[in-house]
Amino acid sequence: MSKNKKKLMIIDGNALIHRSFHALPPTIALKDGTVVNAVYGFASFLIKSIRELKPEYVVLTLDKKGPTFRHKKFKEYKAKRVKAPDELYAQIPLVRNLVKSFNIPVFEKTGFEADDLIGTIAKTVDKEVEKIIVTGDKDTLQLVNKHTKVYSMSRGLADSILYDEDLVKDKMEIVPDQVVDYKALRGDPSDNIPGVPGIGDKTTIDLLREFGTLDKIYKALDKDEYKFDGIVKPRIVDLLKEHRDSAYLSQELATIKCDVELKFNLEATRFKDLDKDKVIKALANLEFKSLLPRVQLMFTDLFNETKAKKEEAAENKFERNQKQFKYTLVDTDSKFNKFLSELKKQKSFTFDTETTGINPLACGLLGISFSWKKGSAYYVQLKINPTTLELRGASEDMSRQGSLFGGADKKIDDGQERKRLEKLNKVFADKKIKKYAHNGKFDIRVLKAFGAEVKGFNFDTMVASYLLNPGSRQHNLDALTFTELGFEKINKIDLLGSGKDKKTFAEVETEKMSLYSCEDADFTGRLVKKLKPQLKERKTYGLFKELEMPLIKVLSAMEDNGIKLNTIFLSKLGQKMDKKIVNLEKKIHGFAKEIFNISSPKQLQVILFEKLKISTEGIKRTKTGISTAADELDKLKALHPIIKLIQQYRELSKLASTYAHALPKLINKKTKRVHTSFNQTVTATGRLSSSEPNLQNIPVRTELGREIRKAFVAKKGYKLLALDYSQIELRLAAHMSGDKKMIEAFKNGIDIHTMTAAEINQVDPDDVEPGMRREAKAINFGILYGQGPHGLAQTAEISYFQAREFIDQYFAVYSDVKKYIDQSIKDARDKGYAETLFGRRRYLPELDSSVVMVRKAAERMAMNTPIQGTAADIIKKAMIAVYENVPQDKARMLLQVHDELIFEVKSAQAKIVYKKVKEIMENVVKLKIPIVVDVKVGENWGELESIKN
Repeated sequence: MSKNKKKLMIIDGNALIHRSFHALPPTIALKDGTVVNAVYGFASFLIKSIRELKPEYVVLTLDKKGPTFRHKKFKEYKAKRVKAPDELYAQIPLVRNLVKSFNIPVFEKTGFEADDLIGTIAKTVDKEVEKIIVTGDKDTLQLVNKHTKVYSMSRGLADSILYDEDLVKDKMEIVPDQVVDYKALRGDPSDNIPGVPGIGDKTTIDLLREFGTLDKIYKALDKDEYKFDGIVKPRIVDLLKEHRDSAYLSQELATIKCDVELKFNLEATRFKDLDKDKVIKALANLEFKSLLPRVQLMFTDLFNETKAKKEEAAENKFERNQKQFKYTLVDTDSKFNKFLSELKKQKSFTFDTETTGINPLACGLLGISFSWKKGSAYYVQLKINPTTLELRGASEDMSRQGSLFGGADKKIDDGQERKRLEKLNKVFADKKIKKYAHNGKFDIRVLKAFGAEVKGFNFDTMVASYLLNPGSRQHNLDALTFTELGFEKINKIDLLGSGKDKKTFAEVETEKMSLYSCEDADFTGRLVKKLKPQLKERKTYGLFKELEMPLIKVLSAMEDNGIKLNTIFLSKLGQKMDKKIVNLEKKIHGFAKEIFNISSPKQLQVILFEKLKISTEGIKRTKTGISTAADELDKLKALHPIIKLIQQYRELSKLASTYAHALPKLINKKTKRVHTSFNQTVTATGRLSSSEPNLQNIPVRTELGREIRKAFVAKKGYKLLALDYSQIELRLAAHMSGDKKMIEAFKNGIDIHTMTAAEINQVDPDDVEPGMRREAKAINFGILYGQGPHGLAQTAEISYFQAREFIDQYFAVYSDVKKYIDQSIKDARDKGYAETLFGRRRYLPELDSSVVMVRKAAERMAMNTPIQGTAADIIKKAMIAVYENVPQDKARMLLQVHDELIFEVKSAQAKIVYKKVKEIMENVVKLKIPIVVDVKVGENWGELESIKN
């Protein structure tokens, strides 16, 4: 192909839609539950294709519903193909609408398949342009020639292959002109093309190599011009003769028609005059925020944008904001006084802080934006020094503070701007004035670090988005503004640039920072008006106001509190772990009889499955070969001693790198403590998560995990106090199911695991052995998580048949639990969501999926979400109640780990405090059975001792 010839990209729509649907999970859905996985995959591959191929012309072909000429010729054509799920067909109109936004013409014709239209279009333009067929299957390889290539998906959606004549020959061992005759002989089970029964792949290729075409094969047969001592053995001759009609029928069925009557005009398919806003709006309607950066790159690639043009595109956003909105920079005393006078009159406003970094305890303050009217906002410049002199390493931007601070340790004179903040503090502290923000926890912490306390915080748009769409991770302001309002904000790349020329926030021109920040405040205010009615409509506004919003101040305080670390202990522990890792390496290399990288899955595959010949039966395969993931290795641990050593090596390496060596680097230089972040908008069940560092993931059941926990200590004169809800999920199961046996057990203080073990093993409770109780515990919790026999067998380390029998016996004993589980699934299917006792919803459109595995997974979520989610709600309610009723100087809440709260209390007051907190936690909600809280106290987290009443 000539490099200068223009390209026509012909898209095989149905092939891409089908491939995308099966490659991506049906959990990709709109807020209303509409499944859009095929649309997403199609859009993703379309953008990828355009970027890579850079076509001048683009056209889409689709199959038209109904039989084709092939069905008339052979009524069994595609007869064995299983009908695709309705969720797939429902997405085709969505693909049409999306394609319209790209100005791509669509071709379809009754009685013909998309392949026939592709062939006709390709032949119509013939040598005028280079033709590239974008598809998800290989049927169109027969069209490949000097002027036509096939761009096909490979291994899902991530990879693609561009087939030319040489590659077709390399991959299929035949040339493109032989593809049809290959199918004529070999058949095609997916289309139910019969071929010649009994002739396989190798024989087909050998025949075509020997004779070239189907006609020449039969010509040789008719003239007896073949050799019996060659590939055409007597059996093959008989098969070819017997099924001659089938071969020629198959050839006709497999041949793509290139003469369909079609009104095709090349110029009408020119890929130009794209309306970027139209494309963005289409993606916004589909809630495909993650594709926006790729679209931007597509436009850049398509129009060959230079760096200057990229900067110009960013500048256009700033100019847009200047022209369309009333955004005011407040950078003088006179402007500030006028602004403050207006601010004080407001009953509510939105605010957003701009800082030099992402660490609220170490960053400098650049300014605050305010908005109380759509399209209008103010940016108050407040260049105030960080609250600590220890700047180096404190945050992502602290190493480049020159433009603001004049060097890493040199400070600016911020006295005048501190006075402005003091005046603003009076407004922030007025709880009668409602404040709104996006991810307000960060802003509240920043302002607190600078002496300003935020009261009356009324609405957080990030939290609101999370409650409305708990299954999504796209709750950032840019994504939310895009999906809810269809507006493309100034992003951080627009503001800071990228690559070696990337600026820090401190280096951004004040005017640009003003436009950027004002936009944040303005559109957060707009989102408040958009999201609040949605919360009320979905009946989750009460949960938002009474639980999630009050929790923000609690989490802010916890993150500021941090926890003290014994660095000497941790250093010694790290050294011990490193020695053990070295010893494990030697043992593993000894079994392997060679040195290799144990952390490399590829090298590990070679050692385990090629060199040591460990069985791969039942082991999953990945794109790179046989899986060596933790779950898969667990299946192999009895087959070779190297497996357990690898598992130990992995655990040690992870704990050493994640905690022993990493934690000391995370100590804040001002507070001398480690400050984790509690994420309120991540898990679909409502549980909090922890990050930077993740302190919820330190193992509690392993010796190593307990050793690491010992490094977390109370300061001198204080103790750590841990209060843990005992078996809260099982208690909730008893309450929500109303099961009489479970309720009776909890009311009488009977150990539920022992009772379950006695019932399913049909023995007296006094005769229950430790192993029986362990199995029963696995069953009690496994049932709540929707585990079947396979999962339970693995968890409890029992046989599949024993697990199945135990589950049957369990439901016979706790029959009301079985009824509750069945009802939970039914209710979720009827409503479209599972719900906690407090109204938290998890939307489960997958319950109606025709894909069995997806539907079963959704049923498990419907079973456990009400219980897990309610447990999460209860501990959140407890955190709020404790925070509001126990003074911080008596008990500082430090951590929340699943069902446990950890406090730092004065040693002399530990007993008084624990009784107060325990009482609050046990009475924060009333159930049919008592809620029990276990209490432990100690000098460090790993050596806490139980306190008995």
